[in-house]
Order: sequence, then C-alpha cells, then structure tokens
Amino acid sequence: MLPAFFEGTLKSENQKKVKEWMEASDENREVFEESKAVWEQTERLRQMQKYNAQKALEGVNKKIERSGASQFIKLFQRVAAILVLPLFIATLYFSTGTIKQNVAADNWYTLKTGAGMRSQFILPDGTEVFLNSNTTLKYPVAFNGSVREVKIDGEAYFDVVKNKRQPFVVNTGDVNVEVTGTQFKVSNYMNEGMTEVVLVEGAVRLFQGTYFGEKEIFKALVPGEKATYLLEEEKIYFERVDTEKYVAWKDGKLMFRDDSMDEVVRRLNRWYNVDIQLTGRDLGDYVYTATFEDESLIQVLDLLKISAPIDYKIIPRERKANNSFSKIKIEIIQK
Repeated sequence: MLPAFFEGTLKSENQKKVKEWMEASDENREVFEESKAVWEQTERLRQMQKYNAQKALEGVNKKIERSGASQFIKLFQRVAAILVLPLFIATLYFSTGTIKQNVAADNWYTLKTGAGMRSQFILPDGTEVFLNSNTTLKYPVAFNGSVREVKIDGEAYFDVVKNKRQPFVVNTGDVNVEVTGTQFKVSNYMNEGMTEVVLVEGAVRLFQGTYFGEKEIFKALVPGEKATYLLEEEKIYFERVDTEKYVAWKDGKLMFRDDSMDEVVRRLNRWYNVDIQLTGRDLGDYVYTATFEDESLIQVLDLLKISAPIDYKIIPRERKANNSFSKIKIEIIQK
C-alpha cells in the first residue's frame, strides 16, 4: 500500500485508511512525512546501484494485506514505530555494496520507537541496534567519515561491528561513548536527568566534548561495569553490576534484581507507558527481585502486592483539549 500511496495509485478506500492513521497523532504525521521524504530519494538510490526499493516495500505491503483490512491500522503503527522505510531503503542498500561518494555527508535519518514499543534494526555498517520505548536514534545515511557517529535520546543496545580504523561513537549530549567493536547499552532519557552506560563485552571509552575537539576522557569500562553520569551533580559514578537485568528488555523481559520501588516504578512507566505515583513514606525502602515477560500491567501490580504491603488504584484517563487522552495513572498505596 505504501509505494502505491506515494505514487498516487492506491485505491481510494486504502488512501483513506492511510490518511486516518497519519492524522491520528503528530507522531504518526512526522513518521509519514519522513517516510515520504525517504521514498522520494529512491530514484537517486536506484541510480547509485540496482536496488529494488519497490519490491522491499511490497514485502511490507503483503504483510498488511494478509492481516486483513480491519487490522491495517494496528499493523501500520507497528511498522511505523521502527520507520521501516529508512530501514529498507538505507540499511539494506548500504549493506549490499560500496557507498558512492556523492552521498551527502550531512544526510541523516531519524528512527523512533513509540511509547511502550521496542524495535530492532541494522545500521549501514552492519551494527545491530535494539531501541527501547520512547527512543530516538539519528544516524547518517553513510559512515563516510573517520568515525561512525550516531546520536541517541532514550535507551539502546548496540552490537557494534569491529572496525579499528573507524571508531563507533554514540553521542548522548552529556557523556559520549567510543568503541571499535563491542556490545553495550546506553540510556539517557531527558526526563531522568542521567546517562547510563553498561558494558556487556569488549571495551568502551567515555568522554565529554567533541571527538576531534576539546574533550575530557573518563576511565574505560570493563565488561560487567556500569557508568552513571548524574546531570544535576555533573559527576560520573562507576560500579560492577549484573548486566543481564540491564539488557533483558531487548529480549522482551522486564527484570528486577533487588531494585528499589522507585526504580521499579521508573521502568514500569517506561515499559507500559503509564504514570505511576507512590503514596507512602516507606515505599522507597521496599526492594523487588522478579522477572516479567508476557504479564500485563495489572498482573505485574498484583504480583507486587503479594510481596509487599501495598495496594493500587487506577485513575481514569482524561480527555485533553485536542481530544487525545492522558496516560493511564496508577497510585501505589502503602498499607
């Protein structure tokens, strides 16, 4: 449907479905406009190398058609969450051969995951990336320079392809990560006031500033180590950790290991896209160890009740002025 829509050959009833999805939210419209911009670049890509972008997009189209018309909007939202157009047109193309020099060095793509969603894709150099909920990743259409730099707002897990001659740099805005090939996760949600780096294997170097300019270099991490930079304190802390609980989310698991109630709530809010508030002086003293995989939010809350003297109350969603609804609010109460 998407290729036909951009070409103007899509049937009127399906055009309406695409427009309804696009107008459902500002985020959907942004995804649509960026996808359209990428589609308009396909002729240029075809001239650079014989790559059938139409066929790749039709693969997505077949999945939509097999799901039935009633499921179109739901499936399209999942596809849009990982920006499948840049993924097919840029990633698949650049993994097939040498990048031509006439690709603009300042041409960047933006990938986003919506609230409560997670996605997986491959960067132009073959690096595998997992994005957690509410994450934005920016990367160049080609890694033509002396470094492979990406920018992140949110949380991502990287399995970086080794290339000692072209280091890989993750720019978080506060603390940047330099690697040549390794596995690690980075998170820097703006509302949390901190940047967190957990190294699974290999080695990474942390620094502030610009890669080729003035910068302050911190110690290199070793596997099993976590670095936490607190924005308010402007300090960085290092500690040994169980890396599994920090990266389990990429496999669809929500894992807690002796975590405080505040940490549990922070991650539940992100995982389920809700707004949980704590009521009770001693709730911050409670700690939890648990692993959740397919449980609903209500099932998780009920399980938390079993292990501590708490209860919860769900507050009805409110309609906003723009006719959208607020997040589900939940109050956890100390008994």
